Amino acid sequence: MKKIFTTTFCTLMLCSLILITFGPTIAAAQEYTRTSYPTQTIPTIDGKWTTDDEWTDGEETWIGTDVVFRSTWDSVDGDVYTRWIVEFLTDTTDDTADMWRFCIDGDQSGGSEPQLAEVRMFEIYGHSNIEYYMGTEQGTWGLASGGESWEIEWADSMSTSSASSTPHWILEFQMPKETTWLINPIWNFFLQAHDASNTASHVWPPDADPDIPDTYGEENYSTEAIPEGLTFAVMALLTTVSMLVGYKYFIKRKETKTQ
Repeated sequence: MKKIFTTTFCTLMLCSLILITFGPTIAAAQEYTRTSYPTQTIPTIDGKWTTDDEWTDGEETWIGTDVVFRSTWDSVDGDVYTRWIVEFLTDTTDDTADMWRFCIDGDQSGGSEPQLAEVRMFEIYGHSNIEYYMGTEQGTWGLASGGESWEIEWADSMSTSSASSTPHWILEFQMPKETTWLINPIWNFFLQAHDASNTASHVWPPDADPDIPDTYGEENYSTEAIPEGLTFAVMALLTTVSMLVGYKYFIKRKETKTQ
């Protein structure tokens, strides 16, 4: 009996590891690396899901159960664009102190402070105003002169989506990676969504600090389109079921032989 329990426990633990390793990226994971897939459907940057399949080419990443975001990339006119959608499912009010914050460490130089020009940031306040920052020699954020020319296109609105039938804030943005934002193919970032109504602030990676690039997560990329059909999590679940069914059949045959 002890051997049977040990075998079953090991099987379930193995399947759990499969789910953790290949399932959707969730902020509760220990390592904060995600993948951006090639854009299959060019999105309309209007702060909502314009079509049902507009962002299905991006990998979901969750911050708890309140915020979910996706990203894709695409080559346009000699530059590479990174495109994002961020949904704040529990923010259903319009406040002037609401904020989206996105920090970028384009060359993964890291550090304990934003002291390099390659570390850049934009903040959107009250769903209408955007400000641009870059690291300074003093290790602080400084307003970027001419940041308006960095060619970021963005929009947010309160809308519904497949993630929630309750209208909530959705942010969409896209920007050229190389020419103005100095972003390498693999780079690090920090994301924050702040709701002033209940002082809720959600960040990725969790416990990361926008002033400390060393705490940012990694944005990797794939040249292949995001896998369609069965997700990795579903395949792992089917594998679990298959293994358990096979194990049950094996035990049944063994019991039959010993009778």
